[in-house]
Formats: sequence, C-alpha cells, structure tokens
Amino acid sequence: MFKCCQPLNRVRYSGWPYIQKPNSEFAAMAAICRQQIFSSQGEGQGRGNAGVVQMKFLWAVSMCCALLCIQNFPQRINAEPVLASSLGFCKTVPVLRGAPLHCCLPPPARKPIRFKFPTCANGGPPVMRERRPAHVVQNDPEYVRKYNLAYARMKALPDSDPRSFLNQWRVHCSFCNEAFKQRETPGPLGKATGVLLQVHYSWTFLPWHRMYLYYHERILADLIGDPTFALPFWNWDNQLDPIASMMPFMFLPNFPVNNSALLDVNRNADHMPPKILYLGYNGKLEAEGKLNLTDEQIRYENLCVMYNQVATKISARSFLGGPYVVGTDNTAASVNVSAGETPGESGGMEIVHNVAHEWTGLINDPAHPDNEDMGNFIYAARDPIFYSHHSNVDRLWDVWKTIPDKVTIAGNRKRVDYTSNDFLDSEFTFFDENQDMVVVKIRDSLDSAKLGYKYTDVSEADNLWINYEPLPPHKPSQPWKPSDWPAVVPSGNNTIGKVPASFKLERRAPTKKDLKGKGLKHTNQLQEDILLEKVRIPHSAYARFDVFINFPEANRETHLYMSEYVGTFTHLPSGMVDMSSSVSQSSVTESNGKFRFFNIRYSAGQALRRLGIADWNTDVVVTIVSKGVRKTNPTIDFYFSNIKQDFQ
Repeated sequence: MFKCCQPLNRVRYSGWPYIQKPNSEFAAMAAICRQQIFSSQGEGQGRGNAGVVQMKFLWAVSMCCALLCIQNFPQRINAEPVLASSLGFCKTVPVLRGAPLHCCLPPPARKPIRFKFPTCANGGPPVMRERRPAHVVQNDPEYVRKYNLAYARMKALPDSDPRSFLNQWRVHCSFCNEAFKQRETPGPLGKATGVLLQVHYSWTFLPWHRMYLYYHERILADLIGDPTFALPFWNWDNQLDPIASMMPFMFLPNFPVNNSALLDVNRNADHMPPKILYLGYNGKLEAEGKLNLTDEQIRYENLCVMYNQVATKISARSFLGGPYVVGTDNTAASVNVSAGETPGESGGMEIVHNVAHEWTGLINDPAHPDNEDMGNFIYAARDPIFYSHHSNVDRLWDVWKTIPDKVTIAGNRKRVDYTSNDFLDSEFTFFDENQDMVVVKIRDSLDSAKLGYKYTDVSEADNLWINYEPLPPHKPSQPWKPSDWPAVVPSGNNTIGKVPASFKLERRAPTKKDLKGKGLKHTNQLQEDILLEKVRIPHSAYARFDVFINFPEANRETHLYMSEYVGTFTHLPSGMVDMSSSVSQSSVTESNGKFRFFNIRYSAGQALRRLGIADWNTDVVVTIVSKGVRKTNPTIDFYFSNIKQDFQ
C-alpha cells in the first residue's frame, strides 16, 4: 500500500443504492443561497418594511431549496445517463472456438466507495506519474524489470482477487461484450433495465477506457511498491521516429532484459519488427499479396489517416462518438430517436484504434478464428500490449483538445468534451488497488492531470499529422457530373457491396437551426459531415469502409494520401451472439446472425475546400469502398438507410 498519494475515496456509501454526496456545485449554490437569504434579512428598516422583508426572505428560501434539490438530485431532470456495475446480472460471452467465456467479476468484499481524485496524505497534489513512449523506455533496463515484475505479480494473484490479471482481462471482456445490463438508478445495485451494456460505439468509449487504465496502472504500481510507476504508451501514430510505430521490442521474445510477463503468444508473426503498423491495413489485400506499399508510403498514409480521424474531428460527437443514454440498444432494428436514443456511433479515435487491434491479432490464421488476442474485443485485454496501446489512445484524447481549428470556416472553434449531464453522469464501477469497488462517473475522467498522470511530450511527431497536407486533387479520366449517380432511397436497403458504391449527395448551406444544442454562436463554426445512417453490420463481422468525395474511380487498392479521401470506419467483433460465420463472413443472414446498427460520420468540410467546392449548393459524389479484412472473400453486403449532409 502506498504511503503517499492514496486517493481519498474512503467514504463508503451508506447503502446500495447509495445516497449521492454533496458536490462542489452544491456547495457553491448553497453559498449563494446563504448570501441571498442574509441580504434579504438585512433589507429595509423599521416595522413598516417587516412584511416586505419576510416575503423576500421566504422567496429566497423557496428558490434556493428548489435550486439545491435540482442541483443535488442524483437522477437529474431530463437526464438519462447510462449507469453500469459489475454486480448483479452477468451472462457468459459466446466465442467460436470452445465454450462460452465466463467474464464475470468477483463481488466486492466491502461496500462500494465513491471516486475521489488522488492526493497525498497531507492534502497536497499527488506525485505526477509520467507515461513515456514504449520505444524510449524499452531502452531503460530498470524500467523494463519493474514493468515485468508488476505484471508477474499481477498474474500470480489468485483468481478470487479482483486485481489479478485474469480479472483485469475480465473487466474488458464483460463491459465491452454485453455481459452486464444497464441500470435505471445510480449505485452498484440500482434497478437493472432489460438492455445489455456496451461501452464501445459511443461517447463512453474514451472515458471508460481511461478509468480502466487508471486503476490498472495503480494496481501495477501498488504491487511493486512504486507510486511513481506509469504505463508506457505505444506511440504508433509517430511517423517521425523510425521504430515508434513498430511493435515495441520489450513485448517480444529474446529481449535482453527478462520480459516473460509481457509476452503473448497470440500476436501476428508477420507484423513483427521491422514491420510498421499500417493504419490503412487491410488483411484481405495482405492475404492476396496486394498490400505492397513501401515504408515511406505506409508512413504517409498513416499521417493521412490520423489527420482525417483526429485532426478534422472538431466536434465532441465526431471525435468521442455519439450519445448513449439508458435504454439505448444498438443491436435493435429501430431506436427511439425522440427519447434521445441513437444507433451506435463510434468516434474518430475509436475507429482508428481498431486498426491497431486488428493488425496485432492473429488475423487470417484459420487455427485462430477469433483473431485473438488483440484482434477481438473479447480477448484483447489478455495481451499486455493492449494497455500500452490504449495508453496512446488516451494520450491522443489530450492531444485532440489542443489542436487549433483549421476545420471550420470561422477557424476559432475550441475542441471540448460534451457538457450534457447524460454524458457527465454516466457511471461505471472498477476495482482499485485496495480491492475496493469504486463508483466512477465520466465527469471524473475528463482531466488527466487531476488523475495524477501526464504524457511525455512528443508534439514534434504529432505535428506531422496535425499539419498534414494531402496530395492535390486528381484529374478525372473522363468528364462526369453528380447526377450521373443515384441518390440513396431514405429508409431503403441501400447496399455497400463488394464493389465500391457511389451515390449523389445533395448539399445545402447551414442554418441557425443547425446550431441548436451545440453551444455555438455562428453557422461558420459548424463542421460539415457526411453521415451514413443505420448501417447494419453483423456482430461477428470484420468491416472497413473507406470513403472518398468526387472520386468514383476509388477501389480497394486506392491510396489514402489524396485530397478526396475523408476517412475510414472499422468494426471488430464483440459481444457475439452467433460466431458461426466469423471466419469466412459467409452465410451471415438475419436468421443466423445478430446485427448492430451504426451511424458513421465522416468530416468533409476541409476536403471540400481542398477540392475547390465553395458553393453550398454544389452536390457531390460519395464513394464507399468496402474492404473485407479476412482471408476469405466476403459474400455478404452491408445495408444502410440513408446518406446525408450533417452539421456538428
């Protein structure tokens, strides 16, 4: 146990479900109320003003009571945040090979506690942990020994211990694969809904994984008695250092320092150094021998992907993902839009992070149809490299907030997280280094400095993709116009097939109506997007869609480092109900497969300006290139309900 920098979260709930403790907003409101009341009492002199004073006093008391109740009511009016806990209902997770997996977590030995930010025993700020690049710290033998020792001790813990490596894997396996149900009321034993929980495909993705890493790191540090210990980050977006985007050497066999606890047998042997992670990776093309890019081309495409998936995503929705409120089930064929429900909507960061999962796992290996470990959300956290990968994902959330606005016409928009209570009050449980179950809200996760850690500055490498400039627009082989291609049929079975699909997209200028609920003052601060609505994808399917504007000639082998490319969507299997067709992606039908429904968002404003399209009334052609990522040719099509222009 640490002597310093323990989180002061020892106050336990008086019951399950808990009574929420007053927060800083409550205290501030109380102070204002006291000031109002006492100023009312002091107004007026003499008996003639007594009635007026009394009425003002009663008015102030009534208003303050109402405000205090609204401020401190756990389930705020008109707010439906997702509430989740590992207690209560838990189902097994089906896989292709073997029996369904038990991913349920042990019950806590004590009553859950509410999260508090870390601080030293004297009340001062905590010691700041520094997460450093993996390709740098692997040159520090002392660090590698500590890192390996921490995982060795974690793996030696009994299965009944929630800190054990087995249970750390189960945290991800369960929360990310619909083992639990959403809850209607706060607290670890709040009433459960009938809807399964999924922390991917929405605004919960980054905050949940941040707190998962936060406690995982604290457990490792506690096991070796070093409160300064921090996870490394696999700096795979770094195209400046020649080895940064390679699989870090300290996770591989034959490393000069003992690293046995950092190894995992289920990694792609074809992607070991000197291979660099390719963010435009397509396993199907690789299996066909058609993925023949030089390292220089890969690095340039990597810059392009990072630019389109992070730098061009200025709204919280486009970067973090879409809303996720209680009752939302993105496996349902229809959602209640009027109640705030949406299909799954992954943000740009989640989408690009999927590629590193896919690239590291055993894709195209018939002996491993589940693409374990990293290539499948069910197994991913069994590989220690997972936590280093997600450390970089978490770092990029911090970086995103600092990127200047080169996206909107105004050029002065700040990148900020969601501010709605549905987002801020979403709630999850984790086990800490003391084996206590801690209840955490998303609002607790938004500032990494307050959580007591920071990242080594690698801004020189970051700036390469932040300031990326694609190649000039291509010249068409023959003249064409947008009306040469069909528009989609709204709510119809529009197809994304094995052959690239092109559609005409009608555009318009943004109006004040588009500003509603976005916290912006002017329409020129809006980000123009292309939105694919209700794309239907089987749980078990691997999918990748690359999208181009005004380039109907695009195909599976088209390079991404071009002005017409606007982004990528990727989907990895998770929470499968039926894995029977996971390998070949054939025979997945409505009768034997279960589907997810997604909205897929591509930021298009900058690309349109690069293409010289300044008139809002100019229609464009959107080309969707579906790339199978498995060795076997896919025989299924994907369907979507609509494609439209959207403003965020």
